[in-house]
Amino acid sequence: MRPWMILCSVALLAGCSTGGDGQHRYRVSGDVKFDGQPVPYGEVLFTPDGSKGNSGAQGIADIKDGKYDTQGSRAPGFAGGPALVRVMAFRDTGGKELICEYEFQVDLPKSATTHNIDIPADAAKKKTGGPEI
Repeated sequence: MRPWMILCSVALLAGCSTGGDGQHRYRVSGDVKFDGQPVPYGEVLFTPDGSKGNSGAQGIADIKDGKYDTQGSRAPGFAGGPALVRVMAFRDTGGKELICEYEFQVDLPKSATTHNIDIPADAAKKKTGGPEI
């Protein structure tokens, strides 16, 4: 096996990839619950928190049956570090029945990681909010 093939294989197994833009991206996955119940459908958006000096790749993952994974999504992986996370939770695939929009801050490692998201019931009453998870 050629050396470059070995390096690519190791990078993929570690959960890190470089997007077409040359930025490092790390896989983020986990469960999403609202008031203790799995979120049927939705989206999780990870944006580097520029106010904390973080920049890099943004990540997006679809939620299906209470689970999300940035691998294979339209913005695969996240740069890691301080992030603003926005969750849009819906009851159906068409996105017509919104459960809530929830935003919070988190500091994610610069490696593949699992990050579960627990949205409190009162998030349905307001657009954003919540403590750092």
